[in-house]
Amino acid sequence: GKLLSFRRTSSHRQCPSLVAMASTAHDDPEMMQEHYDSEEELQQKVDRLAEMVRESQHFVAFTGAGISTSAGIPDFRGPDGKWTRQAQGKEALKGVSVVEAFPTPTHMALLELYNRGVLKYLISQNCDGLHRRSGFPAAAISELHGNGWVEICESCGQQHFRDFKCTRFMRPGGPKLPTDHFTGRFCHCGGRLLNSTIDFGQSLPQKPLTLAATHSNQADLHLALGSSLTVSPANAQPEITARNGGKLVIVNLQKTPLDKHATMHIFAKTDLVMGMLMERLGIQIPTFQLLRRVIVGKRTQSQMEVYVRAVDIHEPSIPTDHVHAVEWDIAGPSKDFPDKKEHRMRPRADVAEVVPTLMWRGHYREPPTPVPVSLGAALAVNVLLAYDPYRLSWACLSKEELPDGQVPTPGDLQGGCIPDYGESHREYCIKKAQQSRNCSDEEAAKLIDTRVAESIRAAKGAASRPEAKAKALPRSPTRR
Repeated sequence: GKLLSFRRTSSHRQCPSLVAMASTAHDDPEMMQEHYDSEEELQQKVDRLAEMVRESQHFVAFTGAGISTSAGIPDFRGPDGKWTRQAQGKEALKGVSVVEAFPTPTHMALLELYNRGVLKYLISQNCDGLHRRSGFPAAAISELHGNGWVEICESCGQQHFRDFKCTRFMRPGGPKLPTDHFTGRFCHCGGRLLNSTIDFGQSLPQKPLTLAATHSNQADLHLALGSSLTVSPANAQPEITARNGGKLVIVNLQKTPLDKHATMHIFAKTDLVMGMLMERLGIQIPTFQLLRRVIVGKRTQSQMEVYVRAVDIHEPSIPTDHVHAVEWDIAGPSKDFPDKKEHRMRPRADVAEVVPTLMWRGHYREPPTPVPVSLGAALAVNVLLAYDPYRLSWACLSKEELPDGQVPTPGDLQGGCIPDYGESHREYCIKKAQQSRNCSDEEAAKLIDTRVAESIRAAKGAASRPEAKAKALPRSPTRR
C-alpha cells in the first residue's frame, strides 16, 4: 500500500504526529484564502454540473473535511482549520462531539444519489464516520484514511461499525499513542479488532485504494467536495479521472493543486451546491434518519430462550453493539453476552409474543423502544427501525419472519471486508519497532509477535473484570 503523506511546510516542537499533520497546513496565503462565486456564476456552474450528472455513465464522488463543517466538525486546512491553527501555534477550535454530529445535507444528497443508482461509488478522506452513519454501505465507499468508529478484524478483514469511538487498547504503563491499533475487542471469528484510522507514515490498506483507483479510472465524472486535495495518495483519485479524459468538478472555497486539471471549480459551500444540484435533478434530499436492525428470536433446544441481537443494517449476519440493554415483558432470568452481542432471557414457559424494550447508547437522545414481535410461526424476526433525531421518535420500517431463525447472508458480504488490513498493520508495527530499536526485520517481527500475544492476554484479562467491561463498551451519555 502507499504511504499516507503530505506536503511538509513547517516544523513544531510538539508530538511528532501533530507536527507532521500541522506541517500540511497551507503556507501560501493565496491557497488559504477562501473565494465565493457570484450568484450568477454559481447558477451557471451548477446548471452545467447538473447536465454533466445527467449525461454521466459512471459518476464518482470524492469528499473531504469541508463537507462536515456544517455538522459542527472543524476542517483541517481552512483559515480556522485544525492543522492551520496548529501551524500558527494556536489551539484547535472545539466542535460538536463527532459521535453526536448529524450527517449534513451533502452527506444525505450523496446517499440518495447512490440509492438511485446515479452515483456509482464514493471515495472519502474523512474519518468522522458520517457517511456510514448516513446509511452508506461499507461496500460502496473507500474510506482511504479509515474511520474512527470502525474496527477491522486483523484475521478476516470484516469491518464492524460502532456507536462509540474505537480507541486503541492501552496496557498499564504502555505508550499513550500505541503503534498497535488493537482496541481490546475481538471479532466473532476470534481475530483481534483494530482501530481503522491510518497513522501518518502508515501504508493505506490495498483494497480501498484499489477500488478507489478502479472507479476513478472508470469515471466519466468525478465530483470533489470540500477537499484541499493536498493529501497523497488520496488526491490522486480525482486526478486519475481527469487524466483519463473524464470531467473533474471541484467544489471548495479554496483553490487546490488539481485546479489545472479540473473542468470546473465551484467556489461555494458544499451544502449550497448540493442543494441546488438536487433541485435541478428533481430529487429531494432526504432527512437524516438513524437506521437500526435487530434480530428478535427464540431457541428451543434444551431450554426455552429468547434473545435480541443488534446487527449491521446492510449485512445482518454481522452483530453490532447498538443495543445497550433490554427490558423484557416476560418473567424469567436474563443475561447479556457482550462477546456474542446478544441479550438473552429464559422465560418460564413457551412464548408466542414478546415485546422487548431496547435501550440505546443515547448519542441522539434515542428513547427506549418497545418492539412487539410474534414468534409463533417463526423462530426469529428481522426488524428494521428508523429513528428521527429531530422529533425524537422511532418507526418500524419492516419485519421479516425467519422461519428457521437463520439470518440470510447478503451476496456482497465480502464487499465490506478489507482482508489485507491485518497484514499491512503488522508490517507497519514491525517497521516502527525496527526504527525505534534499530534492529533487524526478524528481531522486530519477533518483538511484535510477543506484544500481540501479550495484548491478547491483557485484553481477555481486562474483559473478565466488570469495571473493564463497561470501559470496553463505552456508553455515551444522553445529550441534554
